[in-house]
Amino acid sequence: MGPSKAGTRIRIVSSSGMLRVTIPPRRSWLLILFEIAVFLVGVIWVYGFWTKISTLFHVLFIWGFVSTALALIYQLSVTQIVDLDSQRMTLCKEIHGWERKKEYKTEACSELEWSEGSEGEREALKCKVGRRTVKVCQDVSEPESIEILTALQRSLPEVAQRLCSYPDFKEHFLTLGLHKQK
Repeated sequence: MGPSKAGTRIRIVSSSGMLRVTIPPRRSWLLILFEIAVFLVGVIWVYGFWTKISTLFHVLFIWGFVSTALALIYQLSVTQIVDLDSQRMTLCKEIHGWERKKEYKTEACSELEWSEGSEGEREALKCKVGRRTVKVCQDVSEPESIEILTALQRSLPEVAQRLCSYPDFKEHFLTLGLHKQK
């Protein structure tokens, strides 16, 4: 299986019992231009008052400007890579050669599903690892998550069965037990 459809930004590659999903950074140019404009206005404003403010504020402003610049670089350059095989799921965030990897055994993972973004949360593909929830892919739209799950089902059906299962099927707290009668 080659790269995914041209209409989506993700790339899915499947080979010899392994599935790799690569998600490049999502660039919202309007947001980035707004951040740069606020950054420049802040620099100009602080430059006018630089000699009149204390050393503590000098340090705070420099720290704020450096952290804003680093956040902007992070937004523009982080690539997410998810590797799945029969034994493990590897989540990697790569920033120009620097990697941050986390590995999980697939037998400990379940309830893989797409989660719609809400206030304070971005949309993501999530799964349970033991009792905690792990974001597998952040900023993935619903059609892209369906494409990922379909590729997983096609290339690794037993892993897809394990990851997408719900081990403790949750029933409503009030049941009549009609499904148990014969």
